[in-house]
Amino acid sequence: MPKNTFLTEAQALVLGLRAKGLTQAKIARKLRTSRANVCILERRARENIARAERTLKLAAKLRAPVVLEVKQGDDILEVPKRLFKAADATKIQVKLSTPDIITKIREGAGDKLHGRSATQSFDVVLTSKGEVLIA
Repeated sequence: MPKNTFLTEAQALVLGLRAKGLTQAKIARKLRTSRANVCILERRARENIARAERTLKLAAKLRAPVVLEVKQGDDILEVPKRLFKAADATKIQVKLSTPDIITKIREGAGDKLHGRSATQSFDVVLTSKGEVLIA
């Protein structure tokens, strides 16, 4: 099934069956293996997908013309102003509004925030296409 991906055939099969609503026990019976083995396959598949997603984010960050560091203690409500200023300097049109950028930051940096303040540093990336990523 998967060619040139981070998933083995067994991992892709298990995720496909889970997406169809099968339980791990039903998948184990269908594949004639143990539920524990199905659990391991599913966990490793999800870890591989997460690793691939982090790799894609890093690749986008490395190519991005704008990377803003949000430092510990920074107010995230100030970030959109900084982002729009950097976007203007590079002649890139940001695809999100100020509230959308703040929402994106809250979703992407969730555990690095407390209220409006950054508790850990993270980056806000603006791609050449105007997309905003949190890394």
